[in-house]
Amino acid sequence: MTIPARPKTHRITSDVPEHLLEAFQHTLTEFFANAHGGQTPAQRAAEIRANDRDRGLDSLLHLVDVAEGDVGQAETIAEFLAGLYNGTDYRFDLTALRALDDDLFEHCMAVLRLDHRPDVEVHRYFPDGQQRWQRIIARWNLDKRPAPEPPPVRGERYQARYVTHSEAPGYRDITLVVAIDGDPARELPIELHFSATDSESMARDLIDLHRGAWRPREHREGPLDMREGERRPLWL
Repeated sequence: MTIPARPKTHRITSDVPEHLLEAFQHTLTEFFANAHGGQTPAQRAAEIRANDRDRGLDSLLHLVDVAEGDVGQAETIAEFLAGLYNGTDYRFDLTALRALDDDLFEHCMAVLRLDHRPDVEVHRYFPDGQQRWQRIIARWNLDKRPAPEPPPVRGERYQARYVTHSEAPGYRDITLVVAIDGDPARELPIELHFSATDSESMARDLIDLHRGAWRPREHREGPLDMREGERRPLWL
């Protein structure tokens, strides 16, 4: 007959005030009773984490299969997995999760829980994980997409060029589309949306600025940046 090995123990010594001794002993008794039955909060939390890990691994395997397939939402799943793999190079817009089918959304949530406090990086759960992720990235041309542009720097002044505008007929809100010149990191146009109040204030300020620039002054007729042959606009 083999006698099972006793679990490793640690001696803990603590000084307890005499008037709390009975309560302390009761707490110890209750703790050991719960521990033997697997009912302590720490044990329940460990069990929940273990179950989450199992579900997360199953969901991760499913999502990888989806990203390697041809279903309609495979590209979004590929972007999601690439973002977990390298969030700096492959930014994932979380609002894209709203368009997923319910089951794929839940699989993504399970994988996020798995990756919350990971034992290993997400691709390392697979024997050839790095190569597999690289194939997924190449399959959907995620490595050929332009890098996300950096956000504007507070206090920095940018030279903007007006491109176009969009509006809803009958409304005074307006969206101006401008390009940032002289900064190769910002190649895409930027949309600036203004409310009715802001657009009115901006229009008034722009008209006042142009009128002031065209106001006759001593030794000068017209703005300092006036082009040769330019005349005062009729709208002023």
